[in-house]
Amino acid sequence: MISESIGERSQSGLPTSRQNCSCTPGRELIKLLGRSHIHDILYKLSTRGNPGRFNEIKRELNLTATILSRRLNELVDHGLVIRSVYAEVPARVEYELSEVGRELGPIMQSLFNWAEQVRT
Repeated sequence: MISESIGERSQSGLPTSRQNCSCTPGRELIKLLGRSHIHDILYKLSTRGNPGRFNEIKRELNLTATILSRRLNELVDHGLVIRSVYAEVPARVEYELSEVGRELGPIMQSLFNWAEQVRT
């Protein structure tokens, strides 16, 4: 099995592929969370009792393969999701929240609760 998650990081904590970005880690995260379907994917992965396969997630969320693939890759690049590839025929790829992704859940729930309070 090959797993991809946080990957190599610079001293700033950002993946080395983005260390030249002028964005702060907070801005990077907010930008990611503002992308379409990110919340749906994170929620689906957090409520599953086990890792999800690509086509299962695609079917459950009714997303196109292109959109789901892009969003999952972005979540893996940011260290929120772990992508595990198994050497089987056909290849099996599973996605699950990383520890960092699981830690984000209560933070997001607090944000949604706050938004509901402000709205009423």
